[in-house]
Amino acid sequence: MTQKKTFKIVYLIIAALITAFGLSQVTDYTGKRYLVLTAAFLIFAFGFPFVSEKVRGILDKWPRYVLLIIYPFICYFLTECALDTGYSIFGAKLKAIVGNYGLYCLMLWAIYAFTLSLRWSLFLTGVLSGMFGIVNYYVIKFRQIPILAGDIATTGTALNVAKEYEYSYTIKQFMMIAFILACFSFFLFYRAGEEKRRDIRFRLIVAGLGVIVVIGSVYTLGATDFLKNHGITINTFMPIKSYRNNGGLLTFTRSIRTMVIDKPKDYSVKTITELQNTYTSDSVSSDTDFKRPNVIVVMDEAYADLQDVGELHTDKEVMPFYDSLTENAIKGKSYVSVFGGQTANTEYEFLSGDSKAFLPAGTTPYQLYIKSFIPTLTQNMILDNYSGILALHPYKKSGYNRQNVYPYMGFSRFITIDDFTEDTHTIGGHIDDKEDFARIIEEYEKAKAESDEPFYIFNVTMQNHSPYAGEWENLPDEIDVLDDNLQQDGVENYLNLIHESDAALKELVEYFEKVEEPTVIVYFGDHQPGLSDEFYDNLLGADKSSLKGLDQMNLYHTRFLIWANYDIPEENYNLESGISINYLQSVMLEACGMKKSGYNKYLLDLMKDVPIINANGYVGADGNFYEVDDKTSPYYEEINIYNTLCYNHLFDKKNRVDSFFEYGE
Repeated sequence: MTQKKTFKIVYLIIAALITAFGLSQVTDYTGKRYLVLTAAFLIFAFGFPFVSEKVRGILDKWPRYVLLIIYPFICYFLTECALDTGYSIFGAKLKAIVGNYGLYCLMLWAIYAFTLSLRWSLFLTGVLSGMFGIVNYYVIKFRQIPILAGDIATTGTALNVAKEYEYSYTIKQFMMIAFILACFSFFLFYRAGEEKRRDIRFRLIVAGLGVIVVIGSVYTLGATDFLKNHGITINTFMPIKSYRNNGGLLTFTRSIRTMVIDKPKDYSVKTITELQNTYTSDSVSSDTDFKRPNVIVVMDEAYADLQDVGELHTDKEVMPFYDSLTENAIKGKSYVSVFGGQTANTEYEFLSGDSKAFLPAGTTPYQLYIKSFIPTLTQNMILDNYSGILALHPYKKSGYNRQNVYPYMGFSRFITIDDFTEDTHTIGGHIDDKEDFARIIEEYEKAKAESDEPFYIFNVTMQNHSPYAGEWENLPDEIDVLDDNLQQDGVENYLNLIHESDAALKELVEYFEKVEEPTVIVYFGDHQPGLSDEFYDNLLGADKSSLKGLDQMNLYHTRFLIWANYDIPEENYNLESGISINYLQSVMLEACGMKKSGYNKYLLDLMKDVPIINANGYVGADGNFYEVDDKTSPYYEEINIYNTLCYNHLFDKKNRVDSFFEYGE
């Protein structure tokens, strides 16, 4: 047997195994055209190795140039099918069709200019298109938010939890797999004309032109407002809408421009120094009787109340302990900037007091912007001589780059899953909240044995992390949904998880009730759970993706609690009077009689006029919803000042007014 025949047999065996396994994962074969195209790609993948050299040689002539024109449209069509967002090429606006087709052309022709190889060009373009479509399909499926440019930096975090999901798909995604297999077949067995030598000068000229076109295109699309000026925008609340309106690759390309941070209008450090005359940071050496309670901060994974979103009936109360707290408790709705994922953005808003309203869609400060010291609540706890200064997250330390960011914030130690024993109790494979909170108590007791100074810890839990479908190890089945149309896979699991979190919170509060030292617990969720679009549509009684303004804002809230074991004013922030998470730190400091930075005092005043602000809008004291850049808003100038402060805090490191964000000496 010749080497060529052996290679073909090996390829066919591998291709057959991939095909068989791929077909075993398909759960929906709806769509005759998808079945026909899938069959065509598989026939090509298995048949092309046996096509004669003479037939393959046809592509050495003018048909190759026809293929270079048609192929980008094929990739465009197949990628949108794999994405399965509801976008239709045949019903799309002309500018979206031209934009997407042009981008696929740019990808293919650039590779061809550099390689002058048809097989390399078709292979790489096909595989890259396929990866974009299939990976994005799962990202949308699991978190309801498609990939934007800023998500590239969070790849490591995504891989940490990727193994926990179920990877079934429909015939549309398998069609793309069959196409990728066909690309491999073409790459491996197309040889005609590929060995011909080209004049080096010709190669250099074509490659040089390719470089010029690519650089010019990247600059125009990524660093200018070219796409924005042509009506290609991104819905920062629900980027999936932009995918549906503009197509996947065009929306992703548009998101590159959003990563370029522009200075706020009339930005000046003088604005901040002038504010210091009104908002002076409290001094750590002050003789006033500021309290220094222990500060326990818990950001509980996906801790939200679905019954706040829509009408949902259960046979038992989901969070009875939380609901029962009234004395020395401030609680209600905390509005956040993310939905179903991107935990670290809520974390950043709480610790810094900054809002994601002024940052590009899909970006995470931990991944992209924090590369050196930044003053936050943690730094102020250090200045006020707190003990502990701990960060706790019972999962991998690499998530959202925390292992690098936490030291910049001043945390003395980062406790991760590596610091728990193998016999630690878990629910669904994650360390549960009771074990997590027991570790808080353990660290508190250690700190108290070594110091009389008050204790500070910031905790991010893991128990309630998605996916919620399927069987869950060690999860009690206590909560049942009574509404037939809402009894979808994963919903009851999620509600039982929150019920367990509520029980864990009860144990944590009861422990610190007995502690003699003043203690405050700040407890809040990072985002709503990543349940299916169908569930949310049924819960809302409307298409989730069609919501706007205040209706859309209502999807972006969780529950929060500020509880103390001493007298603090009670308050309940309901739907009409909720607050956004960027204010929560300041509300806690004010209510508990603690020191405040000038920034905290400023935020408390801003909250009176703009109580809710998040990724793409805000609600004014007048009850109306405004987009961040709405110049007709009565709060526009206040918002611009806040933007100035956030920019100075996060980006203008050389001119940052640290004395405004930190306690005084």
